[in-house]
Amino acid sequence: MDTWKMCIVLSRRIVTTADQIPEELTLRHRRFRNWSMNPKSADALLETLLALSIHSLVVDAAVHGNPDAAAVIQQMPLADIATAATVRPHHELLAGLPPLTEPDQLRVNALKVLIHDDASALPLGRLSQTARITMQQLAAAIGGGAPVCSDIPTDPQWLRP
Repeated sequence: MDTWKMCIVLSRRIVTTADQIPEELTLRHRRFRNWSMNPKSADALLETLLALSIHSLVVDAAVHGNPDAAAVIQQMPLADIATAATVRPHHELLAGLPPLTEPDQLRVNALKVLIHDDASALPLGRLSQTARITMQQLAAAIGGGAPVCSDIPTDPQWLRP
């Protein structure tokens, strides 16, 4: 599996797993509606922003001598993904992207519009903060101090009794 696919699969797993936390999905969608954002579209952009954040960290690791993307992703702290989504310069999120499938390219293009259009700074900031909140909620639910991606449960019902 190529690096981008690993990043998009992980970002979907992050959102799907976080959605099992009581009230997380409801609160996130309420925030999106309050911000006049369509929850389904905003969730797709959130997943893409998380994938770009993960990808940028993998690219950094490769530049610093660790080309094993799968191993880097497995040991990536959730806090690092949250930081990349909120603090990393946007051009770094877009650097080093491979050719993308049409659906992925459309979502990346939508984020590019938010990045490059000054009038879109507020929606982009809100997406970034939602990414941070999602990662923090997931890390808190997983527990254990500083969870990494390999700690994300694969069972879709992990929190349900």
